[in-house]
This record gives sequence, structure tokens and C-alpha cells, in this order.
Amino acid sequence: MEQERPPLFNDRSLQVTTKIVVIYAAFYMCTVVFQLLTNPLEDSPLAPQNAYDPLYFMAVVHLVVFVVTGASVVYKKYFWPLTLVAVAVVAMARFYYNDIALWIWSLTS
Repeated sequence: MEQERPPLFNDRSLQVTTKIVVIYAAFYMCTVVFQLLTNPLEDSPLAPQNAYDPLYFMAVVHLVVFVVTGASVVYKKYFWPLTLVAVAVVAMARFYYNDIALWIWSLTS
């Protein structure tokens, strides 16, 4: 007998993926807030004033992802394009953090 496997892109996997993105975005924002509270810029006199600007930018990106995907979870309206774009934004933000940081610092210096 051959067992049938559920398709990879079914409704359940869409819900799980969207919830994982929401949890990850919330976790990222919590880590940024925790770092800002435990390691304030004023305690480090040698740090430049714009040292945390990339963190602020990434926190805003994750906040937008959190709000959009969180609304999708709350209203129980899941869409593959929305979830895949959110996953791509979070992944690219993670992979290209150093490049984004250099770009932000070049704008704020």
C-alpha cells in the first residue's frame, strides 16, 4: 500500500509558516529592545551616536512584517504571496544585515 503524503503547500503549512514569521518578528523586536535597555549608547563613550541606527531600521522592518502577518493570523486570512514576501524580507534582512548597516551608516554620517 502506498501512503498518501499531504502536499507541501497546503492550508495547514501556510498557517504554520505565517505564525512562525510572526513569532520570529516579535522575537527580533524583543531582542532589539532588550539590547537597547541593557547596553545603552550612553554607557559607551567611544561608540558613535549612530551606532544603533541599523538596529532601529531592522526593528522597523520586523515591526512591519509583524503587523502585516499578525493581522493575517488574527483575521485568519492567509495568503501565500503575503507569507512568502514576509519570509523573503526577513531572510534578506538577516542575510544582508552588514550591507544594510553600512548603507544606514553612510546615510546618517
